[in-house]
Amino acid sequence: MKQTKAILIALFLGLVVGLTLNLAAPSIFEPLNQYAFNPLGQLFIRLIKMLVVPVVFISIVLGAAGLGDPKQLGRIVV
Repeated sequence: MKQTKAILIALFLGLVVGLTLNLAAPSIFEPLNQYAFNPLGQLFIRLIKMLVVPVVFISIVLGAAGLGDPKQLGRIVV
């Protein structure tokens, strides 16, 4: 079985199991969401925000350093 097909099957099965469990017992997952998934999600978003500025800055600096000729840099900035 191709890896893509296996991933799609697992994704679909996870969706079905998750929806079934949520419909069967929603009161079980509300505290789990509040105390486990929500803080982890907030942490993930904050980590991504922390990475954006350094990655963009380094990309700009390395791009400017890779030009070689300072005259080309002046044309790009203006």
